[in-house]
Amino acid sequence: MIKLEGVTKVFKTKERSFTSLNNIHLNIYKGEYIAIIGKSGSGKSTLLNMMTGIDYPTEGKIILYNTEIGNMNESRLASWRGKNIGIVFQFFQLIPTLTILENILLAMEFVNCIPKPERLNRAKHLLNTVGISDQANKMPASLSGGEQQRAAIARALANDPAIVVADEPTGNLDSKTADSIHAIFSELARSGKTVIVVTHEKNSALRYDRIFTLSDGIIVSTVSKQKSL
Repeated sequence: MIKLEGVTKVFKTKERSFTSLNNIHLNIYKGEYIAIIGKSGSGKSTLLNMMTGIDYPTEGKIILYNTEIGNMNESRLASWRGKNIGIVFQFFQLIPTLTILENILLAMEFVNCIPKPERLNRAKHLLNTVGISDQANKMPASLSGGEQQRAAIARALANDPAIVVADEPTGNLDSKTADSIHAIFSELARSGKTVIVVTHEKNSALRYDRIFTLSDGIIVSTVSKQKSL
């Protein structure tokens, strides 16, 4: 599903160069629920940006579905990403002037891969899936943090992507709400989607199929659920 071959990312300023990722080799498979953990500055978010094509590596290859995304121009990559990858942000990034339902419909309109007659029913179904169908016609500001994150997950699923990535999706939520968000991600993985979560959490190993720990841009450990039992 996702393959990184020797991925290195170097950020340059006038004063110096900084290596955020150093020769990363990684394989992630269909239906896995993956965590990427590490301290601030370890390269977690940069790695996520590489996997989603938000940024390009300085060296190395990133292959998704047997497609090397580094060879795409930005326009083609944006279209490809919209159809194949759903992104969930820590701070939700819902459009505040649109209702929750309209946020999801807009995501479908941008990508235009879901037939128009199916979009409204699909949006309602997704809101029901994440447990907030009763909030469909409300504005984001009127929802709790947990409800907004559920809405963000529904939006990420709007175009039925095979890959869902989330950058610190529970960082601003209480533990009970965070558990419910993880339960949604876990169910998505069981349904066949590949789910990748960047997190600071260290005490939730049993949630994930594998956990990659980053330090100074290097994967320093990989732990599988089987080994942690």
